[in-house]
Amino acid sequence: MKFFDYTQSNFDHTLFLKHNQGKITALIIYVDDMIVTGNDPDEILSLQRHLASEFDMNQPGDLKYFLGIEIARSKHGIFLSQRKYVLDLFTET
Repeated sequence: MKFFDYTQSNFDHTLFLKHNQGKITALIIYVDDMIVTGNDPDEILSLQRHLASEFDMNQPGDLKYFLGIEIARSKHGIFLSQRKYVLDLFTET
């Protein structure tokens, strides 16, 4: 990631950031999951293409779940919930 001008966070070593002309792109990785986000659509697409050329990846889509957190979007904003995680815990116990 450093070769592509991304900086690794000192606080979370799975987070990589790239600042370019007032825009930011972020990549966070956890085991075999990752999130690519930011306000630079060209850089996001470039990063996704590079990662897909190096690794076997599924097509990226809208984020729905990450680390047991459900992400839902509406016209009112983005909402985070651990409902599924809690229901799975109830099922197990």
